[in-house]
Amino acid sequence: MKRAKTINPEFVGQDFDEFLRQDGIAAEVEARAIKKVLVALLEKAGMTQLELVARLQTSRTQVRRLLDPGNTSITLSALQRAADVTGHRLVIGFEPARRNRRRASTRREIRL
Repeated sequence: MKRAKTINPEFVGQDFDEFLRQDGIAAEVEARAIKKVLVALLEKAGMTQLELVARLQTSRTQVRRLLDPGNTSITLSALQRAADVTGHRLVIGFEPARRNRRRASTRREIRL
């Protein structure tokens, strides 16, 4: 019989971003999310990997690396070029780190 996992009371009432930061995986989770958004944009545009290779004027290996959510290394120029070929504008910004455990909104927006 499988035991139910217990919830760590330290995390009860905490927002998800704070949980990820405390767990030390916030940056990796965000990088994976950005890659998944990019893949979704390509699928929505009906663009194949080969078309992306041609439009980016790069190799299949580079495109596979760009789209692989497990590979969280990506340069700003690669993101910019991918946004361009999908007809999007890359928007990057800085905002103050939230130290308050309870926020009015936990909404996170990732735009490409």
